[in-house]
Amino acid sequence: MSVPIRIRRRQSGSAGAPGVLKSAELAFNEVDGILYYGKGADASGNATQIVGIGGNASSSYADGLIATEQAARIAADNTLTTNLASEVTRAQGAEGTISTNLASEITRAQNAEAALGTRIDNVLSNVTPGSLDSLSEVVSAFQSADSSLNGAITSLASSASTNLTNEVNRATAAEAALASDISDIETAASALTSRVTSAESSITSNASAISAESTARAAAISSEASTRQSAISSESSTRLSADNALSARILVLETEIDGGSF
Repeated sequence: MSVPIRIRRRQSGSAGAPGVLKSAELAFNEVDGILYYGKGADASGNATQIVGIGGNASSSYADGLIATEQAARIAADNTLTTNLASEVTRAQGAEGTISTNLASEITRAQNAEAALGTRIDNVLSNVTPGSLDSLSEVVSAFQSADSSLNGAITSLASSASTNLTNEVNRATAAEAALASDISDIETAASALTSRVTSAESSITSNASAISAESTARAAAISSEASTRQSAISSESSTRLSADNALSARILVLETEIDGGSF
């Protein structure tokens, strides 16, 4: 009588590979639809690696790579968004400071102008009718008022020039820092783009390799199955006459050949 060849299987429970396989032993997990193979051998004949070679293994591997890269992209996008928001806030703060300082300087110039007007009014108010009796007194009074006015204008112009120069220098430094930060962000964005492109190329290459490997393994398994089927048919014809004598032993060995569950 013919004996069916079976491999180990898991019909229910958790997905994933079995804990232990013998070297070159096969096991199929019906939960996740993956065929596992025992690769390598230790001193006890147990496989040193258990790898998925068929079923959903290829798509699961590719899905894992895609999910990992997607998570990396999302994290990089979030970091870039945070950095951009921080830079915008800093630039807005710098613009606010410049506006405040400029408004303060305008107010100070207006106050100085008002004070100068007051001083001129005071000079004019001190000239009473009949007090300037000669041309020399009139000239002297005008020279005194002119000297005072020139001194006030010179002081105001010098102060305004100094403050304007300081503000221009500070604004220039802020613009340079902002340009540097923007350049760093653009460099980081370019690096991220290159990394994403490289990852996409790697995923495409891995998917192609997985597809080729899956096709090659399927062909190898099919060829091996055909060869074994021919060998089994030949062996079955040869052993047919000895089946009655071996029936009792076969009944004992069927459980071991079946492999049980894992």
